[in-house]
Order: sequence, then C-alpha cells, then structure tokens
Amino acid sequence: QKRAQIKLKHDLEPFRNAIVGAYGVLTWEKQYYAAVVFGAISVLYLVLWYLDLSFITLFSLLTLLAFFMDFVLPLLSRLVSNGGKWDGEQEAKFEEVCGQLYNIKSKIVEWYEYLFKERKPTLVVIVISLGLLILAWIGAIINNLLLMYCATVLVALWPGLNEKDVFKSIIQKASKIVNDKIQYGKKKLQ
Repeated sequence: QKRAQIKLKHDLEPFRNAIVGAYGVLTWEKQYYAAVVFGAISVLYLVLWYLDLSFITLFSLLTLLAFFMDFVLPLLSRLVSNGGKWDGEQEAKFEEVCGQLYNIKSKIVEWYEYLFKERKPTLVVIVISLGLLILAWIGAIINNLLLMYCATVLVALWPGLNEKDVFKSIIQKASKIVNDKIQYGKKKLQ
C-alpha cells in the first residue's frame, strides 16, 4: 500500500505545483475561492449549453483538452513556480493530496472488484438494478446537462464544504432545532 502511494506521488511529481494550487482553491484557503469555483463551473457549462455540441464532438474536444493539459500543465507549473522555493508546507499538502487520491483510487478499485469480480447475492443485484433504473428514470426526466452541472458543482465544492465544516454546522443547527422542538413539546405536555 505504501509502495503504491509512493508510486502515485512520483507519477504526479511534474504536476505538484498545479496540484497544490488546485488543492488550495478546492479547500477554499481564501474566502472568495468558493465563488471562483462556482463561477468557473457555471461559465463552462453555460458555454457548453450555448454551443450545444453533439456527444462525439464534446468527447473529442474534452479528450483533446486533456491531452493538451497533460503536456502544458507541467511546463506552466515549472514556469510559474517559485523558482525552486518548494517548502515543507507545500510538500505536506502535496503528500496529503496524494494520500487522498490514493484512498479514492483504492475505493474505486474495491467497488470495481466488488461489483464485477465477486458473486453477489440476489438482493444486492436487485438493489443495484433498482438504483440504476431510478438513475435512468431521473436522467430521462431532467436535462442531462443540468444533472452534470449539479454533479460537477457538488463534487468541486465538496472538499471546501468538508474543510470549512459546513456539514457539521448544519447538523448541529438541525439537531438544536429538533431538541428545542422536543423540549417545547415536553413542556406543553406538562
């Protein structure tokens, strides 16, 4: 496991400046980063909606963009970087991101092996089938570009929401409201 994580870190080494920068943006190191992420995704999807590209054209352009970014990003990363001023804090962030990426990769592999390699009980097959049918039904009712937009915004904002403990504060407020209602109901019964 440690060897695979070190290999992943080595493979991502050319992108380390870009990864640390993106990590800072996605975890909202500055307050306005949430608006930047939301605005950038919104503009991207607005352009996609306006262009109304076919699936094959969109797939080809996105693949071309991925190849281009794979070539250009390490070059830009070296040019924009602090000229070798890679400090311990940046290294720690890079290692943390690599660890998180490794965990995501291992979870995906575990799910793949569970879904496609192991024999599953009938109940699991039925539950997965029903879930996929519900997703297909939702996809047939709601515009797919809108669904992808919502999913992309949620995935892009998730690290910042976790970092700022937004979910924790929402749960605390909801539990306070529920507790207040319970206390009010108890007082009313007495």
